Amino acid sequence: MATFTVPDPVPSPSEDAERIWKACHGWGTDEQAIINVLAHRNAAQRHQISLAFEEQHNENLIKRLESELSGDFEARSSSINL
Repeated sequence: MATFTVPDPVPSPSEDAERIWKACHGWGTDEQAIINVLAHRNAAQRHQISLAFEEQHNENLIKRLESELSGDFEARSSSINL
């Protein structure tokens, strides 16, 4: 079974939302940066990140991820609880 680890101290939802925003800009998508944020947060933290992302960028995080990710990532992003 995989071990779920959350960094200590946990970055704020605003900081995580900004990391995801930056990962989606520039030449291509930095998928690893997105994984490093979302895979190391629990469901409640991911929800807070989603709210912060929408507040900061007036954009739905799920829709952004769907537009940025494809293949295996696209199929799995729809199952992430945000």
